[in-house]
Amino acid sequence: MQRWKATLLATAGLALGPATPSPGQEPESQPPPAPTSLAILAHDHLTGEYGVAAVSSAPLIGMNLEFLDPDAGAVVVLGGPSLQLNETVLIALQDGLDPGSAIAVGIAADLDRERRQLLAITPGGAAAFTGDQLRGDAAHQTGEHFVVAGHGLADAAVLIAVGETFQAADGPLADRLLAAIQAGRDAGEETPSHSAALVVVGPGARFATRDRLVDLRIDFVPGDAVAALAELRAQIDSVYGIVRQTPPAPPPP
Repeated sequence: MQRWKATLLATAGLALGPATPSPGQEPESQPPPAPTSLAILAHDHLTGEYGVAAVSSAPLIGMNLEFLDPDAGAVVVLGGPSLQLNETVLIALQDGLDPGSAIAVGIAADLDRERRQLLAITPGGAAAFTGDQLRGDAAHQTGEHFVVAGHGLADAAVLIAVGETFQAADGPLADRLLAAIQAGRDAGEETPSHSAALVVVGPGARFATRDRLVDLRIDFVPGDAVAALAELRAQIDSVYGIVRQTPPAPPPP
């Protein structure tokens, strides 16, 4: 906590407001618009699991969903991958900072922060940052044990649909996240989704590394990556469900 104190004091309020150029500094030239993206990051306070479901009009949204620590919290960056930004925020969470303070530390040194969204969560709460140079309707929403954000959205109803569906859903965290991202898709997309991913970490991981309970990615499809992700989830559950079934008991002698 102490090593972040100077940064937090110097950037107080930065996580809730846009950055402004220094006097005399010329604004940076604007790059091409970023792809549209939508993500929900959540924590299951009963199981200790963290999970994220995300969808994008660009390929490979799943490659940026690697920063979930079952012992500390989780962070997701939208609007362009940034290894340094992800690592900085996650390390801050591991050092005990709350999500809002961890985000403030991360964006303090990020020159592209106004073209990004950050989501962070711990058992104690969630926070998000939305830059003011993102494409289309860009916003975030926090709720109990979750945070959702997106840009290039059809309208604000998309985030509302995601949050309400997640809160109303039952079952494992992965199922609730998938239902939530499907609701966001159904609420309207400005452009078709081409990639999607679902990641859950926590105790009892069945994948070999990184505490993965669920690790599913659709790197690119011509359309509706959310539907492709749901189909992949069903296929994986079908195959591994059969493998995990308890063999029938032998008949009595």
